[in-house]
Order: sequence, then structure tokens, then C-alpha cells
Amino acid sequence: MLALSALNHLIRQNPETRATLGGYNGITVCIQAAGLSIKGRINAEGYLENTEHAADTVLIFHNSALQKALQGQVPGVGDIALEGDTAMGMALLPLFGSLRYYANDDLARLFGDALAGSIATRAAQVGHTLKQIGQNLMAQMGDYAREPDSAVITREEFDAWTAEVDRLRDDIARLNARLDKLSRSKQP
Repeated sequence: MLALSALNHLIRQNPETRATLGGYNGITVCIQAAGLSIKGRINAEGYLENTEHAADTVLIFHNSALQKALQGQVPGVGDIALEGDTAMGMALLPLFGSLRYYANDDLARLFGDALAGSIATRAAQVGHTLKQIGQNLMAQMGDYAREPDSAVITREEFDAWTAEVDRLRDDIARLNARLDKLSRSKQP
């Protein structure tokens, strides 16, 4: 039931998709991804309602599809499977695949627009730093794979990386402290 509510939240944040889904009123769809199975009947408003009916179509997102999506890549044909009414599945697949989560909307609702912008900016900076660290590590591992007799990184590179990780850890701790302070100030 929680997963269905989360999916409906995503649908609410994507009004164009919600309007199109409303045209599939009465169709029961099951979405399987990341070990979750979410089944619901599409209503006239485009949301999914809890149902005991068997699914008309099942959209299966393999782990490779989720990994590609998280990396900003488009999943391929082998990353997704359809069961049941395949024509219906082919029609619904791009709709559910187009759903996007907009964290700023939720942050603005909780903290107000100004603070939401600040939190989103800081989170984007943290995410960018984490992405850079990951890319650096992958590049170094690739270099090592090509030349197995060489060191993965130099001592100076390791020290710089360690300092960056420490700075990132401190930034995250400060961000969490700010969020805790904000949540305490919002409580009656």
C-alpha cells in the first residue's frame, strides 16, 4: 500500500502523464521493479487504486534497467519485460517510464520556497562531489586494469582523495544538523 501511495505521488507530480493515464480508466497494471510489485487499477483521474483483480498487463523492470536509469542512460529492450496484454503494456510502458520525481516540490511544501532552494542547491553540490569521487575511482581502476604492475594511485592522490572525503563527510554532517534544526523548529 505504501508503494502504491509513492507511485501515486510520482503521478501527481507529472500532470501530463496523469492526464494520459486517465484514458486507461479501469485497466489493472502491475509494475515489478527492485524487488517490489505494485498492482493497481487506473482510475479516471490517472491514479492507481488498490485492487484484487488480476493485472491486465505486467511491466517488469529488470535490475539492469534501474541501474541504467540511475546512471542517466536509457534502458534497452532486454532491460524490460512485458506479460499479459503486451499491446497494453507497450502503451503504458512509456507513460510509467516518463515519471520523474521533483524533490524541490516536496522540499518547498515542507520548508518553504527559499529554504527548499538552499537545501536543493546544497544537495546538488554533495551529489556532484560524490559523482566526481566515483568517476575518479573508476578512472583509476581502469588505469590499473590496463597496467596491473603500476600502483592504483599515488600517495598524494590518495591524500587529496581522503581530504575530499573528509570534507564531504563534514558537509553532510552540517547539512543533517541544519535539517534537524529545521525539523525541530517546524514542530509545534
